[in-house]
Amino acid sequence: MKPDRMRWTPWISVGCWLLATLASCSKETSAEAPGHRLDIRFRPMADGIPLHYGDTCANPQGETYRPGMFRIYLGDFSLSDEAGIQTHFTGGYHLLDAGDSASLTVRLHGGARPFRRIAFQVGVDSARNVSGAQTGALDPVHGMFWTWNTGYINIRLEGTSAVSDGPGGRFEYHIGGFRSGEATRRTVALDLPAGQSHRLEVDGRSEAWVDIDLDRFFRSAHDLPIAAAARVTAPGPLAVRYADNAARMFILSAIVRR
Repeated sequence: MKPDRMRWTPWISVGCWLLATLASCSKETSAEAPGHRLDIRFRPMADGIPLHYGDTCANPQGETYRPGMFRIYLGDFSLSDEAGIQTHFTGGYHLLDAGDSASLTVRLHGGARPFRRIAFQVGVDSARNVSGAQTGALDPVHGMFWTWNTGYINIRLEGTSAVSDGPGGRFEYHIGGFRSGEATRRTVALDLPAGQSHRLEVDGRSEAWVDIDLDRFFRSAHDLPIAAAARVTAPGPLAVRYADNAARMFILSAIVRR
């Protein structure tokens, strides 16, 4: 059963560069053979309710808009236990699309162990960005690859709004960039409440529900109303600011054993 359609209290801290630095100093282990299954179910949200293309939403600045596309690249998933030992999971990149429910679940298989943190990267690493067009989730057919400038779009949000000065009221946010000074890849770490952990049991199954709060894309680390910039489609300082906000969109709202 899915959690009720309500705004969950964000009792989970979202880490960015500091947590990534701390994690890099911890011990690491590779994911074990398939055993326990952890399904991470992402739930795009806007204005306190599940996001659906074409619905009218309002951002924290009070601007109304209608989303028509919302896609995000995620990768490098890991779980950390109380001792800081990380279990990393392979499997490449996952492209989440708010309009495709099948894309919103990331499945991890691992051995029996407790964990207290789920971490992942938002965006594509620099090596993949300079390797040209690729296959699978990174196939250009998904519309997340800049043909005019080598590199991937990490986050793509499009729609319409009365406050946009674009043709037909359109807004477009294609957030990417990997070179020095314009890097938009971010680390997200979601912690269970202090002192709590969740154990992966052999042959068991758990679900972690992670809300993606689109309100925070417009206001969190930075205040970025649609009226101020309705079109960001190239790397640069403004794209970096949107990436900072995007790293704060993720909230671990529930974790249950099935």
